[in-house]
Amino acid sequence: MSLSIGPCSSSEGGTAYTQKNCIIDSASGTSEEIISMTTKADGSTIYYTKSTSAAGKGQAWAQKGYTRNSSGALYSISGTGAMPQQINNPKPFWGTPVTSADPQDFQYLTDSRPGAASFKSYWANIFPWWENVFGVRQSSPPQGFSAEQMTQENGLKWGATLGLLYLYAKSRK
Repeated sequence: MSLSIGPCSSSEGGTAYTQKNCIIDSASGTSEEIISMTTKADGSTIYYTKSTSAAGKGQAWAQKGYTRNSSGALYSISGTGAMPQQINNPKPFWGTPVTSADPQDFQYLTDSRPGAASFKSYWANIFPWWENVFGVRQSSPPQGFSAEQMTQENGLKWGATLGLLYLYAKSRK
């Protein structure tokens, strides 16, 4: 399998802002449009694509990640599947959108794909769901705090911090 980056076959010409680039698999002849990118700390780039082959049940498509190894060859960092959704990432998609990406792609990831509503609900209402080291748990919020007092950003920080403190105190007994 040989992967390369090149212009998508469906795009005709274009400018630096409108040219769509794809990850092209020369062995199978398939291509996946690059919709977002991230620069890692070492300066290398992760390319996130719009992949129908990595989509799960009920999904139109999913994001798949690619980067280069030490020899410069592209490889999938998510294997044959999609990139996992991280509960501690407030964005429902990976990377920073490229200028040629269709805004409806990110609208789909934010509002329409399976699990989008529960993800939005988690970030909008931190309690009674809060995160500790074992994942998201449903329980009463720690004493002295109510859902109304917590903001979206501070709620996660406080929930995680109090969850860790609770587990530490519990382990000391």
